[in-house]
Amino acid sequence: MEKVSPGELLIKSTNLVYFRLAFALVSLLGGICIWRLSNLEIDPFGFFIVAISMVVYNLLAFVLLKLKVVNQTNTIQILNALLLACDILSLDALIHISHGIESDLYFLFLLPVLLASQTFGRRGIFITVFAASLAYLALLIIENANFLPALLTRSSQDMLAFAHAERLWIKIIVRTIILLCVAIIWGLFCENMSYAAFHGAAKLRGQLDANEQIIIESKARTAREQLFSSISSAIRSTLELDEILRTTVAQLSSALGVSRCAIIAPGMAISERPAIWEAIHPADELSHHTFFSPDLCEFILKKKSNYEEISDVGKAKSTLVYVNPASDPEFIEIQPQLSKLRFQSLVIQPIIYGTETRGVLLIGECREKRQWSVSELELVKSVAGQVAIAIEHARLVDQLSRKNRDLMQKNQNLDAKNLELRTVQTELIRQEKMASVGRMVAGIAHELHSPVDFIYANLPYLKEYFDDFKTIINSTEKIPEDLRRDVEACKQKVKYDFVTAELDNILTDLAEGTERIKQIVANLRSFSHIDESERKEVSLSEGIDGTVNMLSQYFEPGKVQIKTQYDKLPPVLCYPAKLNQVWIYLLSHALESASHVPLPQVSVLVEQKDEWIIVSITDNGVAIDPLDQKKVFEPFYTTKPTGQGIGLGLSICQSIVEAHGGQIWFESNKGEGTTFKVKIPLTVPAKKTVANK
Repeated sequence: MEKVSPGELLIKSTNLVYFRLAFALVSLLGGICIWRLSNLEIDPFGFFIVAISMVVYNLLAFVLLKLKVVNQTNTIQILNALLLACDILSLDALIHISHGIESDLYFLFLLPVLLASQTFGRRGIFITVFAASLAYLALLIIENANFLPALLTRSSQDMLAFAHAERLWIKIIVRTIILLCVAIIWGLFCENMSYAAFHGAAKLRGQLDANEQIIIESKARTAREQLFSSISSAIRSTLELDEILRTTVAQLSSALGVSRCAIIAPGMAISERPAIWEAIHPADELSHHTFFSPDLCEFILKKKSNYEEISDVGKAKSTLVYVNPASDPEFIEIQPQLSKLRFQSLVIQPIIYGTETRGVLLIGECREKRQWSVSELELVKSVAGQVAIAIEHARLVDQLSRKNRDLMQKNQNLDAKNLELRTVQTELIRQEKMASVGRMVAGIAHELHSPVDFIYANLPYLKEYFDDFKTIINSTEKIPEDLRRDVEACKQKVKYDFVTAELDNILTDLAEGTERIKQIVANLRSFSHIDESERKEVSLSEGIDGTVNMLSQYFEPGKVQIKTQYDKLPPVLCYPAKLNQVWIYLLSHALESASHVPLPQVSVLVEQKDEWIIVSITDNGVAIDPLDQKKVFEPFYTTKPTGQGIGLGLSICQSIVEAHGGQIWFESNKGEGTTFKVKIPLTVPAKKTVANK
């Protein structure tokens, strides 16, 4: 039999153990059947003992094989020989139990021959044949040893015993010769069948090896295609050239199983070192050293024109393979660097896009006798083409990014100029509007001031003169009755008592009205702060009270409750006219918001914290929508219908407060209303310019 590997021999031996266990179980079943058929003169317990012993030694062999305690060819063959010996002894025992020479089970000795043909060659088969025959002969001799003296001591007195012994030994010899002949024929048959099966298996194994090689090559080709696809996907999925090239060298190094792989590209500036992307095989013994030195990369980049093959259609990519590059005359200038790297072969693939070289792809192999296949070099060339596209793509993207950044910078400058222009335009509109309002308020206050003062000054004299007239008329009561008759008639005619009472009420109303008009004029003058546009110390509470009194004219009395609470505050050095604009806008906004709820209420709280005055104006009206809260201070942003507002009020307030060095903010929650808070320093710096709002 041809030599087989330890693995195949181990598998065969394990399968033979399975067969022996099955045979033992069948023997055990046969013993049970014999035990049930009690009329046979065979001991059933003997069958049990033999079957159990066969199970025991086969289980022991099974454990040794499964645990691979026996895993070498010699030890496995020794184990198989021991098992064959045990099989022959077990068969001897079965034949002995089944009446020995009268037993028809002696043909079972052909089983060890069959088993031997699976693990041994021709010599082992015939050794097993003779061993089985000798075992059978020895069993018969031992069983019939008591008849041997009768055969050796032939006498006339015991001719019957001699004849019986002679026939018995002739039968033993004949049976042994028959078993030996049948076993030899059976052994030759098994040996031929085993030889045919082995060669059929060898042929099949060769076909399987060839198929496996085809599969390996197919997998390698598929892996290369997947590598090419993954590199292409990486190029399409990201704009980061560094990530693309780092991924490319790593995957190419892994696919080819090479020691070194690198992509080198020229620096952006003439003085810059070349850019290098490298990968190394994990099992390389020089993995802790530099992959490719900058000097080596610079040398190869300088020689890149030598790697371009001129053809009729222009420059074409050519792949160069150098065996033992350290001794190649072309690399004599950098021989020390190449010697340190211990390259047995070096592949140089230029990376060309169009007619320009973008870089070089280097592959270094430290293993000896590396044969570069055509498919591997084609893969390298294809990867170089993809890398060239990636580099060109990155260059174009970089140019586009720079132009986009320049354009964005110009757009930002333009936006800043537009915002500045809009701010100036808004400022001009607001200044003109507020100047008109100021002039109108100042004119109204000035025009009303003189006549109101005239009326207010003459009312006491009018009342005094009217009282004198009443005194004169009342003095007529001292005139005799006959002389007073005409006077009384005149009084009744003009309804003197009613007229005098009514005139007293009219004079009182006139006094109250002129006092009210005078207060309104004072509030207008206080609001416009005529001749008071400069910085001065004022009481914020007085300015707020004046604003409240002025705004109260625009709401029906008793509908909106305005509550004020002031701490004891020091005067504030500020620009009063500007702050009054803030108070009038915030209060009018609060009054308008509160007017939409059943029980409208507005409260004003002024308090001092350290060197700051904080004014809080709260209403219980409709809260500001969360979507609008981030935009309320933006110029021209309004939630009012068209024609009812231009969205400058809060923006102007913010500008005035910030010009005072303060802050303005608000808190608005659904169901709780809105609170605007203004934080003003006690002293505004003199150089702080406050725009005319």
